[in-house]
Amino acid sequence: MTQQFRGLMTGWLISFFCISVGFAQVKPPSEEEVRKIRDAAPAKARVEPAKPRKLLVFSRAYGYVHSSIPYGEVAFKAMADKTKAFEVVCSTDADMFLPDNLKQFDAIVFNNTNEEIFLPENYKDLTGADKEAADKKDALLKRSLVQYLKNGGGLAVTHAGVASFRQWPEFGEIMAARFDNHPWVSGTEVTMKVEEPDHPLAAAFKDLKEPRFTIRDETYQVKENYSREKVRVIVSIDTEKTNMKVDGVHRTDNDFAITWVKPYGKGRVFYCAIGHDHPLFWNPMILQHYMDGIQFALGDLKADMNPIVKPK
Repeated sequence: MTQQFRGLMTGWLISFFCISVGFAQVKPPSEEEVRKIRDAAPAKARVEPAKPRKLLVFSRAYGYVHSSIPYGEVAFKAMADKTKAFEVVCSTDADMFLPDNLKQFDAIVFNNTNEEIFLPENYKDLTGADKEAADKKDALLKRSLVQYLKNGGGLAVTHAGVASFRQWPEFGEIMAARFDNHPWVSGTEVTMKVEEPDHPLAAAFKDLKEPRFTIRDETYQVKENYSREKVRVIVSIDTEKTNMKVDGVHRTDNDFAITWVKPYGKGRVFYCAIGHDHPLFWNPMILQHYMDGIQFALGDLKADMNPIVKPK
């Protein structure tokens, strides 16, 4: 590697990798991986933004911290840089959700967030006034998020983000689902079915010979709150072409949604369960799918959110 190229890639790392020092246990992508992510990111936005857009990429996680978090940050920054469709601010600071801070953003990405992300990491050790203050702040930030979405803000959630706020009932309503488990562990081949190929958020898959594609990932199933009467499913597991005999499959309705959209008040919610295994972040089709989901959450890519109940 030449000194010039090394310097260029170091610059890209500085520009695109913005995760906080609190996640020092998570390794950043290598220079080569950053290059691959940037090359795979869409070069052009699906639609022109109606106005300058600003996106908050929030990457706070407790308990299990996904190693793919910095890969997502690099990917979203690369999308912004190449398409000029939005500006990205990356953060793990919960104060970004204070009303006066949140109002500057057109949409939020929960980038593999996990657990009670508005509480301090040492919450279980707090007592007395400190715990009372943490609870008060947590409630304030949750009210702020709810009001933001109900007033027309957007939320795009990647992979583990559905496992956020496990103790907060309203988040189950925002997402219309709760994380159950991942019967298909990292590296497992799973076939995905594009349920509605003509939907705007399925446009990334338009060049497929048939509405199916195979990936290797840690693949989720969801529980509670989830219903086809609440969400419009774009991508699901093709149960005819995927090994459904793996341990941990709990659903008995053969309904394993992967990507969906839904309204929440006047706001827009996009969820995609893909996003654990690192190579997915240099898969152009997957990055285009996420780019479209972000433009939907921002309010620029118009798409029908009305649920379609799965035929029996």
